Amino acid sequence: MTTNDACQSLMSAKLAFVIAAAGRGCRVGVDKMSERLGDRTVLEMTVDAVRAAVPSVPVVAVVGPDWVEGWRTVLESDSPRTTVIVGGPRRQESVRLGVERAAELGAEIVAIHDGARPLVHSHDIRRVIDAIGDASAAILCAEIFDTVKRIDNDGIVQETLDRGSLRLAQTPQVFRVAALETAWRRQDLRHEWSDEAALIEADGGRVRCVVAEHPNPKITTPTDLELVRALIGRH
Repeated sequence: MTTNDACQSLMSAKLAFVIAAAGRGCRVGVDKMSERLGDRTVLEMTVDAVRAAVPSVPVVAVVGPDWVEGWRTVLESDSPRTTVIVGGPRRQESVRLGVERAAELGAEIVAIHDGARPLVHSHDIRRVIDAIGDASAAILCAEIFDTVKRIDNDGIVQETLDRGSLRLAQTPQVFRVAALETAWRRQDLRHEWSDEAALIEADGGRVRCVVAEHPNPKITTPTDLELVRALIGRH
């Protein structure tokens, strides 16, 4: 089965995208979703990127309460299959709200993607969707090429880690909705999960890693924003 065939199969199983875009962008100092990348905003480019990979599936964009009406005007008018909703006080609560809305739309599999990763490549999106197989989840990752040190609270190196067995988690992260719903019922949701893959791991689910073949930077700092603009300018 080709990757495109696999994506078509998953679409028949009701695939949806959830875009996590409710953060305040504190480290950037502005609303990073509204920053311009050429003639489009960061969030518009992110939505365009996932739509380009698997057209015609629902997209749920989860945004902050101060921006919801503006994003509804921009995104929902641009695509009838995009729904904009208000997120919660923490990322994990925003994602849960997005997944619940996707489930209401009939989704059985969700691809959760950071709104601050506008350059994700269609090929990598389709690969990670294809990779879920019999696992509970599949996540896009990056290999580590620098030497990694574990330190103590005083900054003293305690050991050098085997980077060959380490990966940096990216998005999209693809999940079976049923696996997320089960984990939310069984786990202590007061805990701060760094991503939904960590939640599934804690609940005993299998998470498969797929190494990205294309740059997929996340805009977290002003330097990241300039990097993304530079990458766009090269094309």
